[in-house]
Amino acid sequence: MKIYFVRHGETQYNKDGLITGHDDAPLTEEGIRQVKNVIFSIPSDCTAIYSSDLVRCRQTTAIFNEKLLLPVTYDVRLRERDFGSLTGKKIADLDPIAIEKDKKQQYDYRAYGGESVENVKERILSCIADIRRKKKDGKILVITSAGIIRLLHHLFKGEVREKIKNSSVHEFEFPSRD
Repeated sequence: MKIYFVRHGETQYNKDGLITGHDDAPLTEEGIRQVKNVIFSIPSDCTAIYSSDLVRCRQTTAIFNEKLLLPVTYDVRLRERDFGSLTGKKIADLDPIAIEKDKKQQYDYRAYGGESVENVKERILSCIADIRRKKKDGKILVITSAGIIRLLHHLFKGEVREKIKNSSVHEFEFPSRD
């Protein structure tokens, strides 16, 4: 089974270098353009779309689905990490050591009332297991946020991805389930 994880298009938070977390930030005009430009790199034989329920992901999903016309499942487990009271703060203003540890997924703390990496890992792995159980094989499209995709690269490919671009596509292969 192949799952294509796509980061939503640009939001004003992204443009301003702010931590978005669970805030419901809509796409900018540039974000809409980004999504429309990447739609043709999505395989036309995907069989379903799963998406975070946050507005930026819902908007991205709607744009993709103008072409794909697939069943959509919105799932809160696909949300970006909850950064608690750090939400809305400038990334550049954070402690450089914390930023470096975040890039490498080398920490496990709750950011001022938010989620730990372990919390996020548990919910995303649970979501992927459910998708694999329901769909068994084929190609699935998942719309989510940068932090989720960075975590997946770390977990499944052993890669440190410091930057996940808006509207970028990330392919992961999972063994078929019987």
